[in-house]
Amino acid sequence: LGLINDVLDLSKIEAGQLELQQGPVALGEVAQAVESSAGSLATAKNLQLVVDLEPGLPVVEGDARRLTQVLLNLVGNAIKFTEAGSVTITARRLGETVEIAVEDTGPGIPLADQQRIFEAFHQLDSSSTRRQGGTGLGLAIARQIVELHGGAIGVESEPGRGSRFLFTLPVRAQRRSAA
Repeated sequence: LGLINDVLDLSKIEAGQLELQQGPVALGEVAQAVESSAGSLATAKNLQLVVDLEPGLPVVEGDARRLTQVLLNLVGNAIKFTEAGSVTITARRLGETVEIAVEDTGPGIPLADQQRIFEAFHQLDSSSTRRQGGTGLGLAIARQIVELHGGAIGVESEPGRGSRFLFTLPVRAQRRSAA
């Protein structure tokens, strides 16, 4: 079902048919919901899942369900590829944007692969990736959703030192045309 939903989401995005249900979004509530959903996955792997939110985060305009999907995808990937240590969700205001980050103590990502991982169906060619499975759609969908909200997504990583996936959203996000 997850695979079918990912393919449908990607198809809607590529056809310019993904409609955002705009409204006020409290990112702290989104982070807490993701912590509740993913906490058992982290616990099952003996990982610590930490949420560190800056007090007084502004409410952004956006689609709460789609932003939850983005954060859940990032946290799910971090848990999937981290064998020991922790996964941390942070959120802070940076001027007229809010930055949400997911940092892990996993294996890290080589620089040459860091931009390609946001492409549809792209997966790192490693034994760890093959063992964990997946379709290579989650980060492509996350990128498109963040961009539809007027934001940007990226990764900071170094092999052996973990990864930090982050996305920014304007405090007053405007829907961008998918065209």
